[in-house]
Amino acid sequence: MKKKWLFIVFIALPGFIALISLGVWQTKRLAWKEALLANIAQNLSAKPIQLPKGPNKKQHNYRVVEIEGSFDRDALFVLTSTKEFGPGFRVVSPFNLQDGNKVLVDRGVIREDEKNELNTSIQNRLVTGYLFWPNETDYFTPEPNFKRNIWFARDLTKMSDFFSTHAVLVVATEDKLETQLKMQNPSINIPNNHLQYAFTWFMMSILWFGMSVYFVYKIDKKEEN
Repeated sequence: MKKKWLFIVFIALPGFIALISLGVWQTKRLAWKEALLANIAQNLSAKPIQLPKGPNKKQHNYRVVEIEGSFDRDALFVLTSTKEFGPGFRVVSPFNLQDGNKVLVDRGVIREDEKNELNTSIQNRLVTGYLFWPNETDYFTPEPNFKRNIWFARDLTKMSDFFSTHAVLVVATEDKLETQLKMQNPSINIPNNHLQYAFTWFMMSILWFGMSVYFVYKIDKKEEN
């Protein structure tokens, strides 16, 4: 009897409660993610606005804007991969706004072997795109290779410091003067697997409950004999 209750109190119940709690947590994450994706979709489908003064991530992430001005000839290349042509580079350049300020523009993607052939026109232009605050770096992200001008993630702080611009990034979706680069598809590419995760945790809790009942049954049978 003592063995059975020790198992129930210290193993069966804590394990069951932990698995149920993880399932509930994932359902809450699912609701949060769905609201986030709905907000992003609304921002991406809205009519372009002029670049706000002092844009911030909380209010303006994925907000479609129009900016007018000209590119610097400088560019940095962020290593990436596409389904269409495999390895390539995102091209990020400083953009001179008409009010004298500078921001960064992710101009699009080129093939890996086209990196040294990129030509940048400094002609005045109108660029449409969405504001974006990337979250692509972690402890394991290598430092940029400045000698070869290869970056391994879009680190907004480092990129803006490198070019002495405001820490504002516009991901271009339309630029009629750009012919070499593949424009970014402004679709939401954020995974939402929380329903699957919740289902997994709840199924594991059911399995845990069944195994616990069976184990208690075996203990009782053994004690009866």
